[in-house]
Amino acid sequence: MAQTLMGSAAARVAKRYEVLWVEAAQAAVNSALSEEISTDPRLLVTGAAALTITEETAAAARERRRAVERLRIEEAVITEHLEILRERLLDRRIGLAWWIHRYADLQFAAGDPAAKAEAVVAAFGTITRALGKDRADVVPDEKTMIRARVEELLTALEDPVTGKRAADLLEAIIRTLVPASALNASTSSVGVS
Repeated sequence: MAQTLMGSAAARVAKRYEVLWVEAAQAAVNSALSEEISTDPRLLVTGAAALTITEETAAAARERRRAVERLRIEEAVITEHLEILRERLLDRRIGLAWWIHRYADLQFAAGDPAAKAEAVVAAFGTITRALGKDRADVVPDEKTMIRARVEELLTALEDPVTGKRAADLLEAIIRTLVPASALNASTSSVGVS
């Protein structure tokens, strides 16, 4: 029974660790086993354990870790490539020029180059509209963000509990953003009129 209790306690702790973290798992298991385990008032169990893994298991775990790392690197490269491509396509200065250059061989192949050029430009328009819509769904425009913040500030100013603190915070922000000379000039011009 003691062996079963110790095995269960050790398994609960050890499963939280990666296979290659044997030393850390062993320290945690021994910490758990140093506390008394009791399911029956007649039996108190404490113990210690030595955890090991075979070289084959360690090699397999290292290979899995390398495979996961390779996959993460490949995904990061693909993501970076796609982000650069998106920025290039949405760049108003060179997006269309890049697109035309990219498909120049298609435009000037056999057939009507004007029709092919129109098709390339139309395809560019379709893609950039889709990318722009996708970006708009993800990143709210600046005016919407400012409007939301102003509404939040007005709500805080109207609330008797937060009004004083919000007003103090707004005044501190204004003093930080606007130079003191500009504030003095605007208050003196207000006093004169």
